[in-house]
Amino acid sequence: MDKRDYGWSVLIFVSLALFIIGLDATFMNVAITYLVKDLNTTLTNIQSIIAIYALVMGCFVLFGGKLQDVIGRKKTFLSGAVIYGVGSLIAAMSTNALMLLAGWSVIEGFGAALMLPATSSIITAHYTGSKRAFALGFSSTLYIVAIAIGPLLGGYLTTFYSWRWGFALEAVMVLLILLLSYNLTESELTLKWSDMNLKGAFLSAAGILLLIVGVLQLNNPATWVNYYGTIINPVGFAISMSTIILGLLLLVLFFYYQRKLIKQGKKPFMDIRILKNRSFTFGNLSRLILALTLAGLFYIIPLYIQTRWGVNALITGLIMLPAPIGSAIFAVNVGKLTNRIKPHYLVFIGFILSIIAMLMMYHSFMYPVTLNMMDLIPSLFLLGIGLGLATPNVTNIILSSVEDNQLAEASGIHNTFINIGSSIGTVALGLIFFMGLYFSVAATLPVEYSMYQNQQALNHDIYSWIGKTLNPDTATIMDDPKLYTLTFNSGSHGMQDAILASAILLFVGFILALFIKPPPGGRERGKK
Repeated sequence: MDKRDYGWSVLIFVSLALFIIGLDATFMNVAITYLVKDLNTTLTNIQSIIAIYALVMGCFVLFGGKLQDVIGRKKTFLSGAVIYGVGSLIAAMSTNALMLLAGWSVIEGFGAALMLPATSSIITAHYTGSKRAFALGFSSTLYIVAIAIGPLLGGYLTTFYSWRWGFALEAVMVLLILLLSYNLTESELTLKWSDMNLKGAFLSAAGILLLIVGVLQLNNPATWVNYYGTIINPVGFAISMSTIILGLLLLVLFFYYQRKLIKQGKKPFMDIRILKNRSFTFGNLSRLILALTLAGLFYIIPLYIQTRWGVNALITGLIMLPAPIGSAIFAVNVGKLTNRIKPHYLVFIGFILSIIAMLMMYHSFMYPVTLNMMDLIPSLFLLGIGLGLATPNVTNIILSSVEDNQLAEASGIHNTFINIGSSIGTVALGLIFFMGLYFSVAATLPVEYSMYQNQQALNHDIYSWIGKTLNPDTATIMDDPKLYTLTFNSGSHGMQDAILASAILLFVGFILALFIKPPPGGRERGKK
């Protein structure tokens, strides 16, 4: 069958796959407090479960990309969809945190890792010309919109039904994906199982795993700060940093091992020569930063809204809604914009607008007592616009900078960068928020309460005060002016630190984006 005869059926089911994976990244963020209560667990455990979902994807996306060469893109994609559906059902029926971890983070994460790299190669194989360009732009846009509207959908389901219905809905959508895949063509097999460089697969997965696990160990500051009267627990901090360094060393070893295989004329697990492509490498680094800030912000902002104003998940989702609206308005019109403005210029503009949005939000948190939820809407809307401009265009540049026969591998690398960014972002910005709050409380208590001028007394009680400020009793907090001021000032300091860190990261992303450019001759993926 000619590629032009497929219509949009292939794009629909590929986009559905990206949509549910995008939803998974954020739709439970507004249900965190509900998950803690229903599963009888802790906030730290739920935060780790969210991060581990992206971690599992990050570890196995490269494997998912390479698997297409062994069993074909259709079998890889559909196998991932089935696995994902099974994980969704297990997550929906979870009775404890461990079951949610297995169903959502591990099984769904692995299924997503098989589906994600296949999406770009499926679109490329079934569409040509302007249809291919539109399909790639539409699918990447839908993914970022899904991430952005996740809090609203999650909030609606959690408030009126249950967070479990979110996972059940995903299982239904997986069934629809399988039904729509009837005319999907299979790709040519270029590798045998014996050709799979399993040592390389292990090194890459182990390196990514240790890197993120090291970051996750910093997830609970109680394990490495305020230990026996000191600010830093050398043992806990050393273990975390050692894990991170070991992960980086394994990734360096993976790089040199792949280079050695290439020089020997053997088949590597990843053709690292693709990283010599400047637009590809710097584009992926920029995309990692976008994923990191998006995941982190869509974790800490809903958490702040719920704990500070005591609103339900639906209201939280509604407050977050301006971001996806801004993103959707500009992202769906990217094709028209690129006819007038070059894609890499739109990436620059997107980063600049996102930075301005962060500075606006930072200014809002300078006045915590008078801050209300409506004050966040303008900055969230502008952030959505920035993401809607930057994300689809940098994705298009990344995929356009490689040849068609490199697309499966390029997609695997690209999605690895995204998922590493997402898994780090949730923990990193959450940790910065917590540390800002921690040191604000530690500095304020000795001033307001004389008994805490004694360091040991402060160390003994500080985490009980942290609990009071993280989860304030909105019904009685007004009766204690000192606690009221401490709660809002400390939370505001935490948010300011996290938002400022986001602005700095986005600025770094902007600098990296300056090194990317459209392919020679302005070639874009899909243009002849």
